[in-house]
Parts: sequence; structure tokens; C-alpha cells
Amino acid sequence: MMTTKVSLLDESHHTTLNDFETLKRLDDLYAFYHKQWWCRRQMFYRFKRFNALFNGMALLIMALSLVVGSVWKKKSFAMIGLTAFATLIKGWSDFKKYSFKMDICRFAYTTYEKTLIELRNHTRMGIDERNMNTFLTKMQTLDDTITDFSPPIDERYIHEYERKFRHSPIQ
Repeated sequence: MMTTKVSLLDESHHTTLNDFETLKRLDDLYAFYHKQWWCRRQMFYRFKRFNALFNGMALLIMALSLVVGSVWKKKSFAMIGLTAFATLIKGWSDFKKYSFKMDICRFAYTTYEKTLIELRNHTRMGIDERNMNTFLTKMQTLDDTITDFSPPIDERYIHEYERKFRHSPIQ
């Protein structure tokens, strides 16, 4: 399997930074946030699939119960059973909070995507120590918020990331 190189500097991105330590620090942050971005994006798509699947199943079964109830005019236990089953599926989806998990994972991966862009901008335009500390404080706050509200990253996404991507440190 082919791996993709992850680096702050690639063919299309150049730097004006002369401080190698700051550049290395930004590159390490880029690798870390790239992994966060990719894993959170995979989680978002997983929760989106689950949410769509369960809501679609509930709607389909509910529609089927309406058709069954219309065709069989007598007291239909099939209709009652289908309606109860659809309600159970919708209740399970609501209990698992897939829509909330989907929304918070979207917030997380778009935040990390913006962070990757910001890191590249700092590399291109330069960053002083005060701005670096401000950036790190902001990222700590965002990381804490994401950690508090979102589910933890599943180990399988980390293993899949490590199979697909390889960080090439700046030397």
C-alpha cells in the first residue's frame, strides 16, 4: 500500500522563516493536526452514515406500516408492530446521539482543517514568539473543547492513518 507524505512544506508551499527551530515546531504541529483532522473527518462520515441509515430505516418502516394499515383495514398487528419497530429504531438513533456526534465531529475536523491552513500561512508569512504563544493558547482551548464534547478517536482510525500517511520531518 502506498503512503502519502505529510509535511508542512511540499512542492507548492515555501517558507520565509529563517529560524529552523520554529519551522520544525510548526512542522510537528502540522503532522499532529493533520492526524486529528483526518481521524475526525473519518468519524464524521461514520456518524453521518449511521444517522442516515437509522433515520432512513425508521422512515421506510413507518411508511410501510401506513401502507399495511391501509391495505388491511382490520386491526392490524403487523401495522402496530412495524410502527413500534420504526419508533424503536428512531429512539435508538436518538439515544446514541448520532446527529450530535456528527455535528461535533464536523466542528472538529473543520477546525483542524483551518488550523492546517493557518500553520501553512505562518510558515509562508513568518511568526514571532508572541504570535506563536497566542496560536498555541488558542489551539489548547480548541483542543480542550473538542476533547470535552466529541467522542474519543477510535484506534482503528489511528492505525488506518498510520498505514496511509507518513510524516516527513523537515531536515
